[in-house]
Amino acid sequence: MSVRKRGGVYHYQFQIKNQTYYGTFEDAKSDVEARKLEKDEKAKVRLGLKQDRPIDGDFCSFVNDVYLPYARENNRSYKHDEFRCKVLTDYFAGKQFSDITMLDVVRFIKHRLSTKICRHNQVSAPTKLRSPVTVHKEVGLLSTIFNMAIVQKTALENPCRNIPKAVRKKIPPRNKRQCPMTPEKEAMLFENGLTGRYAHLRPLCLFDRNTGLRFGELTRLERDHFNLDTDSKWVEVDGVHHEVPRDCFIVVKSKNGKSRVIPLNDEARAVALHQLSDSTIGQFVFPSNKTKQQIKEVKKGFAGACRRAGIPYGLGVRGGVTFHTLRHWFSTSLEDLGVSKTVRRDLLGHEPKDITDDYTHSTIGMRRRAVARLCEARLSEAWGTNIPPIQEMSGKSLASA
Repeated sequence: MSVRKRGGVYHYQFQIKNQTYYGTFEDAKSDVEARKLEKDEKAKVRLGLKQDRPIDGDFCSFVNDVYLPYARENNRSYKHDEFRCKVLTDYFAGKQFSDITMLDVVRFIKHRLSTKICRHNQVSAPTKLRSPVTVHKEVGLLSTIFNMAIVQKTALENPCRNIPKAVRKKIPPRNKRQCPMTPEKEAMLFENGLTGRYAHLRPLCLFDRNTGLRFGELTRLERDHFNLDTDSKWVEVDGVHHEVPRDCFIVVKSKNGKSRVIPLNDEARAVALHQLSDSTIGQFVFPSNKTKQQIKEVKKGFAGACRRAGIPYGLGVRGGVTFHTLRHWFSTSLEDLGVSKTVRRDLLGHEPKDITDDYTHSTIGMRRRAVARLCEARLSEAWGTNIPPIQEMSGKSLASA
């Protein structure tokens, strides 16, 4: 049906000679009246009395003039949109929205998967193929642009919706990997690897294995984010005040856009106290060893520490670890100690998956006990004793307690 009523107003859309015409009938009172007006519009087109511009716009112009200004104003991750839009506009330069078909999108995916990349300051020729997850994000952005263009009546359809399943399987949303860390590797890393010329990474790694932060969250930690006093303090984030209890710190900017408060166990508190007591450390708690500003990268240093400890390094290496592995190991260790999924979710800063998750929250006491178990577990392992896991009590056990 080419005439539809939306929001109390009749809208029409039809095609003649591969050109699409659209508009509204503000004065139409019924379906019959709207159809009559539509016939009149079609007659105007056939007689050459209607010169409506067909629905079709330039892809690059729409991205630069419409989508990117919107992203800068409304999206937290607009910087990611900027460099991904550059990739899309370079590939689809000079094309109208109607020129970009599903097959063009499939060719774009194949092209991106076949190209190699350089890592940061790499001087040598590119050696590593582009990650399928990266291509998935680029195609997701392309689909978002098409959806916005459809709403703005600049495009008719979204070709990304028709990508074959066989092609979609090549660009998964994320790589699910097993945690390659083991207690033996952990001991080798901290006893043998993070020493000597790599000792400057030791506080960072010690703190991360007890808090499970992402690397970006670690590097953005500032002095004001910590509370080692006996009384609670309040930290303002985007106009909202958050309570930070004693021996806790706040992550003000997380991947999901929400702040979260994480307790400090004994080991993490000792690291924080050491860093905050250092007079050479300014705004950031874990600064760069060279510039004393926000640290940008630790891959080279962490790889050297792994080689020194005799541990494989890298995602493409069997059993290889990376700095992000410490975050996986943090969650795995808590799971081994019987910490509930809700507490681990809130410590790691993950999004709830369903309505039940939305209604389930962990308290600061639950999180404090969870991270404290990590230190207790390491101490018991050193003394050769065992500690019981945290037990989830049922209704009967609560009634009999």
